[in-house]
Amino acid sequence: MMRVRAISDRDYLNMIRVSRRQAPASLWIKGASVLNVYTKEWQEHHVVVAGERIAYVGEKEPLVDDQTVIMEAAGQYLVPGYIEPHAHPFQWYNPYTLADFALQTGTTGMVSDTLMLMHLPFSQTAAIMDSLAAHPVKQFFWGRLDPQTGKAHPSFTKENLARMLEHPRVLQGGELTNWGGVLQEDETLLFGLKHSRDLGKRMEGHHPGASYETLNIAAAAGVTACHEAIHAADLLSRIRLGMYATLRHSSIRPDLPELVKGWLELGVPWSSRMMLTSDGSTPPMHRDGFMDSTIRVAIEAGMAPEEAYVMATLNPAVYYGLDAEIGGIAPGRIADMLLLPAKDRPTPSIVIANGQRVAEKGTLLVPTVQPQWEEASLRLIDPLKKQAQPDWFRLRPDKDGKAPVLQMLNAVITRLSLEDMPVDQEGYVSLQHDPQLALIAIIDATGGNRTMAVLRGFGKHLEGLASTYSASGDWIVIGRDPQAMAQALERIREIKGGVVLIDEGKIICECPLPLAGKFASAPMEEVISMGENLVNQLRSKGHVHLDPIYSLLFFTATHLPYARLTATGIVDVKSGQIVVPALPLP
Repeated sequence: MMRVRAISDRDYLNMIRVSRRQAPASLWIKGASVLNVYTKEWQEHHVVVAGERIAYVGEKEPLVDDQTVIMEAAGQYLVPGYIEPHAHPFQWYNPYTLADFALQTGTTGMVSDTLMLMHLPFSQTAAIMDSLAAHPVKQFFWGRLDPQTGKAHPSFTKENLARMLEHPRVLQGGELTNWGGVLQEDETLLFGLKHSRDLGKRMEGHHPGASYETLNIAAAAGVTACHEAIHAADLLSRIRLGMYATLRHSSIRPDLPELVKGWLELGVPWSSRMMLTSDGSTPPMHRDGFMDSTIRVAIEAGMAPEEAYVMATLNPAVYYGLDAEIGGIAPGRIADMLLLPAKDRPTPSIVIANGQRVAEKGTLLVPTVQPQWEEASLRLIDPLKKQAQPDWFRLRPDKDGKAPVLQMLNAVITRLSLEDMPVDQEGYVSLQHDPQLALIAIIDATGGNRTMAVLRGFGKHLEGLASTYSASGDWIVIGRDPQAMAQALERIREIKGGVVLIDEGKIICECPLPLAGKFASAPMEEVISMGENLVNQLRSKGHVHLDPIYSLLFFTATHLPYARLTATGIVDVKSGQIVVPALPLP
């Protein structure tokens, strides 16, 4: 059983004495209706705290003194602090600012992705994970087995995977996106899968649309949970094979309402092997909250509040082996609790963490943890010695007169075709006949290469956009005007990373992401507003897909079908073959 926080001999003895009413409580919550997540019933009980931990839950009043904090909670509802079992804390925000925001909205535990840290020396990654242990939000991590970009990366060796998986704050491996590599028996991937199992740690899968037979293989390989269920039948398949099934509601996959309705139609009881996740939603979606928002969506879709709270507290605690410490309001547990104004209103009025009132009405009351970013190698890597030129963003057809056209089927899935395209007087592809077309270029600054295609479906009349925010770390430039595209790229280099949008020769949206060009040090409120501004600007340019921020991230992510842009060219994901090679920068 994993221990979240050690307890001293003195505090341990004091907790027992408070439980026996031989020592005064530090906190007494009286009059609330308390959710017992173990039986899914509400009970009118006293909750008595000794220091950081709950000492007593029951009908008897505690011993108090003038140091005891008494909270009159009549008419309110007390639930455990929420746990996000599958966080991606680098979607423009960072683990520290996300944790602060999570705490304000009632999430007191998170298990997070490390992908965006894997390019750092392991000592720096470990230092960031260890520093977050002091945050009131209990933070743990999972260790990636593959880089998700098709690039060879020195962090993804057996030795480095072992070091990551063996770190005490890493509770599982995954999420495993290179399933094709597993089927091809890639030695490094199989080592990561087996080493996780040998360590007694969990393994998160990534299996959207997988058949029952594929899920069988995944379970045999050691996959213990999957958050990629799209339909209720997908949830049932995973549970029948012994996996945990995580119901997701994210900015790129807002599946939760349909999953809830579909499950209710099946007429099957809710399972203790179900969890809830927001799965790395981009900043604009967090305007509505964090796990409190996810729970609200589940309740509004027809899930009983008690089931929703259990899926966001006890079930993830059990899955990760933390339920002796967190996930419930019971003696011996860490005192992470939320006061709610009503059973079906999951945004808390008061947040208690480690036995202390830490937030009220969405405002933090305590200091948390300040990052030491200057100690990490998180500056944007810019090895180019030359200025971006408009000629970088002009495309010639091939010898057969065909040009690669990347069609956006949705926000993240792209399909490639070779099409006849008109050309201008200089023989370059012309887009004047169709305002919904743009050029997209991936700039490999290290290799001095560019991969280019015509892009269909990103928006209309888009002059120039540049982004250092990508899965691969390459720079993305999209637009119809080579001059504006070069201008946007130069601007993101000047601000040391981020996203810049140009219209009529002027910057109309600038989103600085100075930490590795992928995330900001600014507080969540600023990052949310920044993301909303970009999305609104792109909507005004005709972008119709769910989440354009995710579109930017995943243009270079090779774990998604059907065609992806890489530093070496356009790759067919299924075959792994480069079908349109990269070109040198002019």
